[in-house]
Parts: sequence; C-alpha cells; structure tokens
Amino acid sequence: MQWISWNDALTTGHAVLDADHKPIVNLFNQLAGSVIQKKDKAVCVELLDDIILHAKAHFDFEEQLMAEHGYSKAESHAAEHARLVRQAAKFMVKFEEGSPGSHIDVIHFPEDWLTFHILGADKELAGFLSETA
Repeated sequence: MQWISWNDALTTGHAVLDADHKPIVNLFNQLAGSVIQKKDKAVCVELLDDIILHAKAHFDFEEQLMAEHGYSKAESHAAEHARLVRQAAKFMVKFEEGSPGSHIDVIHFPEDWLTFHILGADKELAGFLSETA
C-alpha cells in the first residue's frame, strides 16, 4: 500500500538525506498497509521496531552532519529527534497493549514525522548544508 508517495515535495535537496528518508517512507507504507489489512500484531510491532531502528541510525547520521558543519540549530533538531523516538516508543507500547484506537494512531504516526520533521527541520538542515558545501 502506498500511504505516502515519495515525490518532490518530500525531497530536502540533500541527496544522502533523501536517500535515507526513502526507506523510512517505505517502512511507514508497509506499516499502514499491515494495519489496514489487519495483519498479525507481531508484524506491525516488527515494522514499528524497524522504523525506530532505522530512524535512530538516520538521526545519528544527521546529528553527526550537524556537528561537523557547526549547525546553529543542532540542539533543537536533536531534541526533535529524541521526541520522535519517544513518540514511536509510546505508539509501540500502545499498539502492543491493544489500546483502543492505537491502530488509528499508528496509521497517522508518519504524518508528524513527515510534516514537522522532513518537510520542516530536515529541509532547513539541507539548505544549511548546501550553503556550507
């Protein structure tokens, strides 16, 4: 299922960041499809875990780039990373517990990451990196 279609609006303009975002989008699409198709909870939990692991590695990479290039907003950007990981962990717990409405939260989970992180903070970081290159 294509819950989120990769398109030019999602690109940051930084080839490495964009290449690393695509697998996250793919995982989100797999997760949404699994929830909608009412696949076994274990499948969804595994996908959430994959999203968290990939995101942590990606966030570490971004934070390394910010440190290397002296990005002035590195602290707030890293705080956003921490918030997103905490949010993902909360979704994981709620989903594993079978909390009412947790499947709906999981389907809408990517919107926060895309709207507020990739389209905001990451695009801003990519712009800064292109200026310092």
